Amino acid sequence: MGFDLSGLNPKMNMKPEELPVYNKYNSMDFREKWKALDKDKKMSEQYFEELGTYEEANPGVYFRNNCWWWRPLWNYCYHVGDIVISHEVYESGHSNSGAGLNDEDAKLLGALLLTEIASGRTEEYKEEYQKRLDRLEPSDFDRHYPFDVENVRDFAMFCLESGGFEIC
Repeated sequence: MGFDLSGLNPKMNMKPEELPVYNKYNSMDFREKWKALDKDKKMSEQYFEELGTYEEANPGVYFRNNCWWWRPLWNYCYHVGDIVISHEVYESGHSNSGAGLNDEDAKLLGALLLTEIASGRTEEYKEEYQKRLDRLEPSDFDRHYPFDVENVRDFAMFCLESGGFEIC
């Protein structure tokens, strides 16, 4: 299971029209697109290269994590941003129910996360988190949930440029 977050009103630093292959295939119906890309490996490679360029230029459009990465990230967001994230939104954020934050709260959360990273507290949290995982029995399911500072940074940038978001 994955967590896909869509920016509600993302800042657009690059338009799809600037990437011709991405733009061509992205405007197609889902099945038509994958059928066409499956037939032409060279176009498929170029499409995914341009998709990466588009997503990197527009971090507020879309953010994704699988459940293993999302749960520790969202827990950390609540840990440092409980003034922004209500308990109800926190709980809902662990499911794909459409919970999220408005523009103002998303920007505040992004700023809080970047402040924590800059202060070194996120790295300290990561080290403590890893120590907790290391103390668990090898069979403990919680050992599968990693935490990484770069993932926090990517999410912070998404928050700052998303215009608010929903978790689907």
